[in-house]
Amino acid sequence: MKTIYLIAALSAAALTAQDLPQLSPKAVVEQRIGLTDTKLTYWRPSARGRDVYNEVVQSGQHWRLGANNSTLLTTSTEILFKSGSVPAGTYSLSLFANDGEWTLVINRDIEGWGVYAYDEKKDVLRITTPIEVGQMRTESLLIYWDNLQKSSADLVVSWGDRSARFPVSFPTERIAKENLDKALADPKAEWTVYRNAARYGYENMMPESEEWARKAASMKGDNWYVHYLLAQILESKGKKADALKSAQRALEAGLVDAKKTSKPFGSEAEVQALIQRLK
Repeated sequence: MKTIYLIAALSAAALTAQDLPQLSPKAVVEQRIGLTDTKLTYWRPSARGRDVYNEVVQSGQHWRLGANNSTLLTTSTEILFKSGSVPAGTYSLSLFANDGEWTLVINRDIEGWGVYAYDEKKDVLRITTPIEVGQMRTESLLIYWDNLQKSSADLVVSWGDRSARFPVSFPTERIAKENLDKALADPKAEWTVYRNAARYGYENMMPESEEWARKAASMKGDNWYVHYLLAQILESKGKKADALKSAQRALEAGLVDAKKTSKPFGSEAEVQALIQRLK
């Protein structure tokens, strides 16, 4: 086994040094999910007329999930699979491709070539999920993120007529709250900090959003958007009278600004619609 590992490693190194094309080219997928930066690095083998799940990957086989070097996943924050969490860092990925379900293996060893030097003691997590079998065929191995949401996404592995989805959760709300607290704690925070905090708070139904919007409006009273945002927040809390006053201030500020710049107030119709709704 050591001989196979050495020959394969030397062959890969030689190809890289000579910069020659490979049958399984390297792919790098960088994706931000919420406030987490992820990176997938893998080499994409193609079926090339082979029966993938008989000639290349057999049921129950521990597969390196790619070709050439190890497949790697890097995440800037802790992430959560259904069977447990994975701390921030870089890990190797491999797979047990069983007939009805696939088991993804996340391992701390990122120097080993494929699974030849695999050490189960270095496993961080294993996640098992049912496979999907369809008529569509993926000629070249594909690993990617799908179903991107603010705090979740699916890590998808697809090759041939089979694919599997591994749902992942991300600590977006916790990190966002930490960022908000840090920014708002700065005594020199600009009005834009309070505006951004209020907008995020409004979108996520945070009770502090009204306080932050009022602060932004007091610091930058000639900005139409802060009044418009405050009006939306007040409306969501059922404070229609106060919301109407803020919406009217937004219209006034927008028209004044438009007059100064000799340009139309581009959001006038939107603000007018809010005013009519509040009357």
